Amino acid sequence: MSLLRWKDEYLTQVEEIDNQHRRLFDLINGIYDLIRVGRGSANIVEALGEVLEFTQFHFATEEKFMDATSFPAAARHNGEHERLLDQIRELRRSIRDGRTVMSMNEMYFLKDWLLSHFQGPDRGLASHLLIRAVPLIEDAAI
Repeated sequence: MSLLRWKDEYLTQVEEIDNQHRRLFDLINGIYDLIRVGRGSANIVEALGEVLEFTQFHFATEEKFMDATSFPAAARHNGEHERLLDQIRELRRSIRDGRTVMSMNEMYFLKDWLLSHFQGPDRGLASHLLIRAVPLIEDAAI
């Protein structure tokens, strides 16, 4: 059983972003599996470290796309990235330090944030990128 199930409606049509989104789904589902089978905090802290590392990589990818295409909403989008990274870092610290036990509340936070970000700001970014790619392809063919 998974917490997150991939649906075609999550596709942005930007292959690199979609592949990374799928990987984030897998990582979050991995944490969900750890909770379901009762694995300890150390395993969850390690898994959250993987989520944090891959999320940083994913956000860096999106930010490179934004920079390369002068995405007008880049500052707001990057701010969302920083807020989520801060929240994941704090959650990881809190679990590591024994102040928090990873529960379904935290899992639903991760799930809800991912889905709302994929279907909101990332859709806007993807639309921008797809529009920008058309002239690049036409120019290359000339």
